[in-house]
Amino acid sequence: MTAHESERASDPPPPPPLPARFYESPPVILGGMLLWALGAGVAAVFAMVTGSGFDPANGTGAWFWTCVAGAGVGLFGAAVFSAQRAAARRGDRSAQRGVEPR
Repeated sequence: MTAHESERASDPPPPPPLPARFYESPPVILGGMLLWALGAGVAAVFAMVTGSGFDPANGTGAWFWTCVAGAGVGLFGAAVFSAQRAAARRGDRSAQRGVEPR
């Protein structure tokens, strides 16, 4: 037996595949959007309770508008991902590979 053959014989077996819930994109996208929306809600309540308002120049307003922008980017990402999935379902040549077509 050569050194190369003994190395191959001692290789560990490949790991099992990940469950779908760990790599599917929609739950991650929706979860991120919900967290940004929750952050915007908390910042809005804090701004109203403290009377600091929604001016981006102060800290509370900056947090609020950052969370609104994060939720908006998530919404845009969800729309792009939906379009990619639809193209994969149709079998378009230009569809992105690796997207779960469902």
